[in-house]
Order: sequence, then structure tokens, then C-alpha cells
Amino acid sequence: MKKILLLLTSLSLTFCSSKKEIANKQELILPDYNIESLCPSDGKCTIEILRNKSLEIKKDEFGSLYYQVIETLNNTSVIVYKYDRNVPKELQDGNYREEIIFEIKNSDTNLVLSEKELQTTKMIFGRFCYCKGQTGYYLVENGNLNLSQKDNKISFSLDFTITKVPQIIRSIKATLQ
Repeated sequence: MKKILLLLTSLSLTFCSSKKEIANKQELILPDYNIESLCPSDGKCTIEILRNKSLEIKKDEFGSLYYQVIETLNNTSVIVYKYDRNVPKELQDGNYREEIIFEIKNSDTNLVLSEKELQTTKMIFGRFCYCKGQTGYYLVENGNLNLSQKDNKISFSLDFTITKVPQIIRSIKATLQ
């Protein structure tokens, strides 16, 4: 009986240290970023870079846009910016989220694009809420993007408008590593 108790105790201590080690490794993997633009006070804004990935824009049978992120050979990366509105947990169908997603070439050091040129980055805007007929992804064709990339550090500012649906986020300024 003592051997079983000793074995269970040592196993539980082993599992505890493994969780700490895994948590520490996850903290090291998370990229550093700084969002300089204002995030609405009623929500949370996050940004991430998916290195060595590519953005594939597709349409479903109803003509609605969607995307897939696929592996590439060190050619491109995908930037994903999200705004999630804080919603009381007891409120059903109160979720609201906006996203901006675009692809950049890893070799680009400076990028200045405006209006329809934004589509060279496959830029899309996503709006998700209980707003019938006003959710989904839309191509971004109105705006300006200024991006610089040096030593794995990406800085960009983006001003854009979507005419098909209302939007909250219109300007983003951020730095990623």
C-alpha cells in the first residue's frame, strides 16, 4: 500500500512540473506586439503574425468570401488583427467581432499601397455578429497601407473603409516581432 501511495505521489508531482514547463514554452512562443492605435474601450484588440503562411481567398456556393491559411516555403506571412467586443455572459447572440487579415511577402522591406492596390495583399475585413445580412468577409479596396519590415520586426499603419457593412475599426497602427 505504501508503494502505491509513493508511486501516486511521485506521479502527481511529475505532472505538475510538466504543466509548468509546457506553460513556460507557450509563453516563449507568443510573438511580441504593440498596438499603437486605439482599441474601443468596450473590447479587446489583438494582433498576430503567422510566419511562412499564405492566405487563400475563396468563395462558397452562395458567393460569400472565406479564407484558408496554408503553409508556404518562407515566402509570405499572414497578419491577423481582431477586435472582440466584451459581452456579458448571460447575453445570448451579443457577440461582436471584427477582423482584418492580409498577406505580406517576407522580402518586402517597405510597402505603400492604396485603394485597389490593397488587394495585392489579399486584404479582407470580417464582421461577425447577430446582424442579419451584414456579417462575413469583404474585400478591402478603400484605404492606405504603409508597412516596413526590418530584422523580423514589422511596423504598419492601415486606414480603411468598407462600404458594404458598418464597421468600428477604421485605423490600425501596430508593430510585431
